[in-house]
Amino acid sequence: MDLLRKLKHWQLFLTIVGIPLVIQVIQSILFLASDQDYPETSSFLGLILILPLLCYFLWVAAVGKKFSESPDSPQMQTRKFLISWWISILSHLFLLIYFWSYPQNLNQSEEDEVIPIMVVGLIVFVALFTLFYCLSFMARAIVQLERGRRITSSEYFSEFIMAVIFPIGIWLLQPRINRLDKAV
Repeated sequence: MDLLRKLKHWQLFLTIVGIPLVIQVIQSILFLASDQDYPETSSFLGLILILPLLCYFLWVAAVGKKFSESPDSPQMQTRKFLISWWISILSHLFLLIYFWSYPQNLNQSEEDEVIPIMVVGLIVFVALFTLFYCLSFMARAIVQLERGRRITSSEYFSEFIMAVIFPIGIWLLQPRINRLDKAV
């Protein structure tokens, strides 16, 4: 996990955003070139998306845990963060696998839906709620370490927004994280 925290912004961007983008392009080409509804090689490529997702969650955990437990920062309770992190990662993995297997399940099943849409909607809500909590915790840990004191939510709101819009915000957040990591 320390490796992900120490990566440069462009390396982290390519790992978390570049790999899925390349996979999506390859899947689109395979889909358009195939005469099948859902090519088998395309379904295998969809499972590779688990790697960037895991890298993203490991990065959030590495930054949040390390900076919240730093002696230069006011101590933060990491228990709720870690519980939310585990719930978020498990629900995101479930959703990724569910939507990856959805076309095959729909073709093989006689029903319209294998899992009711309300259950999927609830899992999406839980996944997003816990992810936002984790990103908020991470943003607060970054700003508290920079300022060396307890802060209010308005003081770390911009860092939270940068973490939420990851493909843009990583270019501003990761250099600060690298600088703080060297100082700690």
